[in-house]
Amino acid sequence: MNPNVLNTLEPFRTEALRQDIPADEVDRWIATALPCATLTQGGDGPVVGRFGGPAMAPPGTPHPGYPLIATIDCAALPPGTTNLPLPSDGQLMLFGFPEPDETGSMGEAIYVPAGAVVEEMPIPEDSYERNEEDERSLAICQDLPKGEIRLAMDVTLPSYGRVKVPGKMPGAPYPDFPHSPQLADAWLDTEQAITTRGLARLGGYASRSDFGGRGPVEVAASRAVRSQQRGYWQGTGAPASPNFEDWVLLAEWHCDSQHLGGGADIYWAIQRDDLVARRFEGVYAIVFWNP
Repeated sequence: MNPNVLNTLEPFRTEALRQDIPADEVDRWIATALPCATLTQGGDGPVVGRFGGPAMAPPGTPHPGYPLIATIDCAALPPGTTNLPLPSDGQLMLFGFPEPDETGSMGEAIYVPAGAVVEEMPIPEDSYERNEEDERSLAICQDLPKGEIRLAMDVTLPSYGRVKVPGKMPGAPYPDFPHSPQLADAWLDTEQAITTRGLARLGGYASRSDFGGRGPVEVAASRAVRSQQRGYWQGTGAPASPNFEDWVLLAEWHCDSQHLGGGADIYWAIQRDDLVARRFEGVYAIVFWNP
């Protein structure tokens, strides 16, 4: 384990040991830590993209209809920033809307290779940003963050006791921890003291949301399969894997618009094979709303 990671996670280790969790189990949990990129509107980290702004893509690229949340400059991310096999250059755009819907994906991702000829994507008339019959959606879109994105490099641990460490490399063991719920709680007790507060993240483990005891990646995988079977979502056209171990968290974003009536989180998940192959049409996004 990287000594810097061990030092960063020392508050978690101290808290877990205080709760009488065996030291060897605590250290095995720490060994599952994953790096992530926290995306902020402030701080002194490097600029790695922008929130909002025009969506620029090759001519003819269909607009998803969701508002553009963020554009990430992949070349600006230092190697090892996340656990994900992200492109080394080009632009990754994340689209979504903070409205729960279990029938289909509530977001998309579009990747634009470096050097591609681009133009501003025209926004459809029936999109969330232009639907004049839906004043609430228009107001939420107006509240979305805008401006440059700065990077903070963080480390995350699982927030769910029953998660068997998704997102590891193929063939890696999935450890079974007798005290995993207590370890997850110890992480939640110390996470804010360890990680940077930001609007969004790339990679790592998902923040905790109450999906009936399941993690967001597991929920996204199951909904993707069901939505594809019912014809609500096509993905890449190939059958979506029902095994959540085949999926990784691409990104998450927290929205706190005053027009929501609460907070909402969007989680973009993708199968690792699709990410490696740059098949970003395979992204499936789910929303957790906390009224």
